[in-house]
Amino acid sequence: MKAKNVERKFKWHSIYGQILQEKRLKEAWQKVKSNKGAGGIDGETLESFEKGSTKKLTKLLEKLKAKEYKPSPVRRQYIPKKNGKVRPLGIPTIEDRIVQQAVVNVIQPKFEEEVFHKWSCGYRPGRGIQRALQIILWHIETGYNYIYDCDIKGFFDNIPHKKLMRILNKYIADGTVLDIIWKWLKAGYMEEGKFHDVSSGTPQGGVISPILANTYLNELDWTLEEHSIRFVRYADDFLVFARDKKGIKKAIKIVKEVLDKLGLEISSEKTKVVNFNEDDFDFLGYTFEHWRKRKKDGKPYFIVKPKESTWKDFRQKIKAKTRKTLTLNIKAWLKRVNPVIRGKVNYFLNLYKAINMNKSYGQESHCYINTFSNKLLAIDGYIRRRLRVAMIHNHPSQRKGWAMSTKWNNEYFAKVGLIPAFWQYYSYQFGYTIEDYIEYIKEKYRKKHKRKVQKAKERGQNYYNPERVRKMKYAQRLSTY
Repeated sequence: MKAKNVERKFKWHSIYGQILQEKRLKEAWQKVKSNKGAGGIDGETLESFEKGSTKKLTKLLEKLKAKEYKPSPVRRQYIPKKNGKVRPLGIPTIEDRIVQQAVVNVIQPKFEEEVFHKWSCGYRPGRGIQRALQIILWHIETGYNYIYDCDIKGFFDNIPHKKLMRILNKYIADGTVLDIIWKWLKAGYMEEGKFHDVSSGTPQGGVISPILANTYLNELDWTLEEHSIRFVRYADDFLVFARDKKGIKKAIKIVKEVLDKLGLEISSEKTKVVNFNEDDFDFLGYTFEHWRKRKKDGKPYFIVKPKESTWKDFRQKIKAKTRKTLTLNIKAWLKRVNPVIRGKVNYFLNLYKAINMNKSYGQESHCYINTFSNKLLAIDGYIRRRLRVAMIHNHPSQRKGWAMSTKWNNEYFAKVGLIPAFWQYYSYQFGYTIEDYIEYIKEKYRKKHKRKVQKAKERGQNYYNPERVRKMKYAQRLSTY
């Protein structure tokens, strides 16, 4: 495959002219509005901009035609990371977001068709987590089991501006657009009423940031391609694959050389070499457990499942949606929690979809993905517990929730429209109905009860004495709670 990170003979001209159209700005505004988000330093929100959007877009277009448009500093905001630290975001004004989106709408199709590598999956239309998983599984299944799991230290904050502009110059000849991009990079940020200058980085939160980041690391992608090295990249997270130790050492040397030229630093504490025959690794919210052999026939297999932290995040999102201080009816509660359940389970199903896509290309799968059914059942139990308490409007408490566990049981919630995570995950794969799910849960508890009776008999105990019945009912209530 011919490298696409070389300077183009015929660069792209007249990009700026293409955004000087009312239709282009309206399309950009609709995209910005659909992405939602907060406003910038001028106090303008999506809601306030929409009230006079026609006049404001006309005025913006006039400024662009007169070349009087000037970007504003971004508003600095911090969001928590899963490791307890915070990530800085730069929130541009609505006007800046619209112009950035208009530029992206023009240049992105060109980059997609003529520049970006097929194994780059992050922040690209038609690609994403499923595509990244497909590539990882394909590499592993075809014997590329030495993996360099690399992390770039503070990537978005440390992209050198001049080097980024030199790379953009390989493709874009429109000086006005390049000048605007430079001004976006140099706009700085406002925090606690003070202006701060910046010397590097593309602010996360800006519309233009993902395509600039992908363009910068496209240099790495095509260098790896030139050396026939397999990889997968999702924004600044990437894995490099090789068949043996010699191959992975060669790949690591090339990665370090390229990143050094790009002025980027590898985070040594987060970067490691994995021998997938012995070691596990995490990527994109999944844990990949190394190759092993089945006891019954010796056939090789490996396991991929959601990371442990995923379940904690799942619970936290449900907890945030089921605050007992709210007094809502059951339909309103379901409207709050069902999208969370659906979103999480759809994320889990990316594995299943990736495997099926690879099978359609003739790749046999040795990957087991249905290994966390108990986790799904546990999260369903947690959601029901939260809802039982939330649905009690008169001084809700855990004790009152327990008292309602017989009336508001698993079957009740399934019939009123709560989406069980367990059911959604397996129904997508096997076509189970909600009635199948209800019967499955009933049968599961019947078998559990039968085993308890049998064990009591084996110990010479009467399972049905009053004290045991009381304890059994309490335990059963907790198990369905």
